[in-house]
Amino acid sequence: MTGDIRTTLRDGPMTMVQVGVVTICTLLNMIDGFDVLAISFTAPLIAKEWHVDPATLGVLLSAGLAGMAAGSLFLSPLADLIGRRAVVVMCTVIISVGMLASAVTSSVWMLALFRLVTGVGIGGVLSSGNTLLSEYAPQRWRDLSISAMVVGYSGGAIVGGSISAALITLFGWRSAFVFGGLCSTILIPAVLRLPESLDFILARNGKNALAQVNDVMRRLGCPPVQQVPQVPREDAGTPAVFGVFARRFRAGTALICISYFMLMLSFYFVLSWTPKNLVDLGFSVSEGIYASVLLNAGGIAGGLVFGVIARRLGARRVSAWLLIALFASVVAYGALKHGLAALMTGATVSGFFLIGSMASLYSIVPQIFPARVRNTGTGLAIGFGRLGAVAGPWLGGILIAAGWQRFAYYSVLALPILLAAAAVRRIPLLEDAPDAEQRHSAASLKPAE
Repeated sequence: MTGDIRTTLRDGPMTMVQVGVVTICTLLNMIDGFDVLAISFTAPLIAKEWHVDPATLGVLLSAGLAGMAAGSLFLSPLADLIGRRAVVVMCTVIISVGMLASAVTSSVWMLALFRLVTGVGIGGVLSSGNTLLSEYAPQRWRDLSISAMVVGYSGGAIVGGSISAALITLFGWRSAFVFGGLCSTILIPAVLRLPESLDFILARNGKNALAQVNDVMRRLGCPPVQQVPQVPREDAGTPAVFGVFARRFRAGTALICISYFMLMLSFYFVLSWTPKNLVDLGFSVSEGIYASVLLNAGGIAGGLVFGVIARRLGARRVSAWLLIALFASVVAYGALKHGLAALMTGATVSGFFLIGSMASLYSIVPQIFPARVRNTGTGLAIGFGRLGAVAGPWLGGILIAAGWQRFAYYSVLALPILLAAAAVRRIPLLEDAPDAEQRHSAASLKPAE
C-alpha cells in the first residue's frame, strides 16, 4: 500500500468500523445528557428524605459538573500519552462505578463524592471520545458524525430522563442511578472493541507501531503496510500534552477555551432555569419540564442541521453565524412572558441553536491541534466549558434573586454568546498556517507552466 494511510482513511468510504466508533461515542455522550436530568429529577426527593438545606443541595447539584471539568482538564492529557481508547475504557468504568455507588449512598456528602467521581469519568469520555471520532470519521462525514455524537446529549436527556422519571415514581430516586450505571456497564464490552486512533499510533511511533497500524488496517479492510509512515512535521516537532501551549498553538488554545466557556455559561443558564422560569410565570411544573424536553428536541434538529451545512461551508464559518442566531433567540425567548405555545416555541428554537452551536465547537476543536496534543487541547476546551456551566446557573440565580426582570437577565446572560462568536471567527486552524517549508515543497511539486 502506498501513500499516506491517514489520507486513505479519511478520503475513503464510511466503513462499519467507523460507523461503530460514531455509534459508541454517541451512546457515551447520551450518558452526559441523562446524568444532568437524573440529578435534577432526584434532587427534590433527596432533599426531602435527608432534610437537605438549599445551600448543601447546591453543592450536590454542582458536584457532577465540577467532576466533568476535572475529568476534561486532568484525564484528557492521558489520551495523548497512553491512547484515546485506553482513556475511554477507563472513564466508562469510572462512570459505571460512580453511578452504581451513588445508588447505595447513605449521606448527602457521600453522594456528592460519587457524583464528583461520575463527572470525572464523563469529562474524560467527552474529550477522548470526540477526538477518537474526529480521527476516524472520513473527511466528508466528520462534521455530521461529530454532530450525531453531540445530539446524543439531547437524546440522553429526553429518553434517559423520561425513563428515570418513571423509575423514580415506581422505585424511588436511587433507581435512576442504578439505571444509569447499568447502561454504562452494558457499554463496556463495546468500548473494549474500539480501535485505537491511527493518528495517535503514528504520532507516538512506539516499538509496536507497525503491528498496531496493520491491526487497524485489517479491521478497516485495507491491505497492510510495510513500514510506519512518516508523521507531519507539526506532530514530530510537538511534545505531548504541554505542546498545546507552544507559541504556534497558543492563540488557538486561548480562543477555543474562551468560546467553550462563554457558550456553556449561557447554555447551562438556559438549560437549568427553563423549568423554574416557567413555574414562576404561572405555568405548572409538568409544563416547565415539557419545555426542557422541547429544548432538547430542538437541539437534536439543530445539531444535525449544522452537520449537514458544515459539510459544504466549513464548521468555523457556520459556527459564528449559529452563535449570532443563538444570541438573538435567547434574548427573544427572555422577552416572552405569556402564551404557552409561544414559550414552548421559544424553548424549541433556542434549543435548536444551543445544541447546533455546541456541535460546531466540538467540530472545530480537533482541527486546531496536531495529534500529539489534540486530546489535551480538546479536554482543556471542554474543561473550561464545564467551568462556564457551573458559572451560568449561579449567575442566573444571583440576578433573579436581585429582582431583575426576565428579559433583563436573559439579555445579560446571552452576551457571552457574542464573545464566543467573536472568538470563533479568529481561531486559527492547522490548515490555515502551513509552515514555510511545506509551502516551498508544495511549490516545488507544482508543474511548470
